[in-house]
Amino acid sequence: MKKLFVTIIITLVSAQVFSQVDSIEMQILNYNDSKSVIISKGRSLLLDKFLENDINTVKEIKNYLMKKGNDENYIALFTTEYLLILYWTNEYEELLNTIVRYDSVKNESYYLSSYSHEWYWTGDLNKGYYSKIRPPQDMLHTKLLAKSKENAQTLINQIQNAAIDSEKKHFLQLHFESLIKKGATFQDSLNIQAEKFLKAYPESEYKYFVKKHIEFKLVPKDWGIAGEIFSGYGIFTGTLRENYTNHIPIGAALDICYKRFELYLRGYVGFSKNKKDFEFSTGVYEKDSSLNVYIPEASFGFAVWNTDKFKLAPFAGIGRLSVTPIDGAIKRMPELKELKISSFTYNVGVSFDIKFGNTYPFYSQSDYGFLRIRYGYSIPNFSKKYDGISGGSHYITVGIGGLMRGVKRVY
Repeated sequence: MKKLFVTIIITLVSAQVFSQVDSIEMQILNYNDSKSVIISKGRSLLLDKFLENDINTVKEIKNYLMKKGNDENYIALFTTEYLLILYWTNEYEELLNTIVRYDSVKNESYYLSSYSHEWYWTGDLNKGYYSKIRPPQDMLHTKLLAKSKENAQTLINQIQNAAIDSEKKHFLQLHFESLIKKGATFQDSLNIQAEKFLKAYPESEYKYFVKKHIEFKLVPKDWGIAGEIFSGYGIFTGTLRENYTNHIPIGAALDICYKRFELYLRGYVGFSKNKKDFEFSTGVYEKDSSLNVYIPEASFGFAVWNTDKFKLAPFAGIGRLSVTPIDGAIKRMPELKELKISSFTYNVGVSFDIKFGNTYPFYSQSDYGFLRIRYGYSIPNFSKKYDGISGGSHYITVGIGGLMRGVKRVY
């Protein structure tokens, strides 16, 4: 009797388990009305009706998807898809209200969707994008964008004929064009249109949106740094010219830039010879012996002309001019140091850069290479120690270098 009771219990439990498994299996097999499936089918139907130019049905499907699909867990329509559809259905007030909602959060950011290769706002229509269930990849965005570009003038004409005020018309046309014209190719044109709108409606409620999301201007950062290596030709004047030959320099420079001001830190080593014998305490340094010319310099410049291709900057500063026998000769005969002349000097001149490298349609003058032609004149003030020494040194150098400044966005 006991065995019979246990057998009955086991049989009943097993039947219940198998019944539950069978029920779950049937639920899975008959599960056709999930939200993901509805969204996918809805998008497919919307695309078909859009391609058939059945805009009224497109509007109904859009409303259904936004009501039943878009929520805290699902995305039914991506931002740009939704906005483009509103342009096709002529729902301009809804467009404007949606844009105002975007603009209500001032610290929103952009990110690029790998799904449809378009930019989205975080914190709004697709808030929590990365934590939401997205629809399967389809051609809805691609076709909406392509047909909007093809029919751009028709859609713009519809905006201009709408029963809304001129400011809204102007803004919606600008916004529509910003949706269908992406990339550096169009940014200059969009910037110009954005400036026209802001000038026409300086107190517009869409001002912030235009500045934040449509106008895109980059300018060089205030601070920058540049490097240069150079060579050229130096010409002495006064009694320096009588004593020494003109010289060929090599050197390097470091520029520290702030806005249009520049600090040039330059090291200049020239190679010259003496035009006559020079006596010193233990001998004679014969004519045509090698000399070095040193002109270290710290000068301030100001870019009076600065375009995408050229920069002109007069400068003035201080330094030192020294003429000395070469190091090798001094090592052999330390007394040759007696022939060294050295003086504090003022430096004036002008620097001309020919730019090459990075230039972009809507920003430039940030990071670029340059060919620099520089004229300078060193004006030494020789002390009484060098009685009879006078003159200065002209120089022209040609250098190659690069500037790193980076860019920042302005509105």
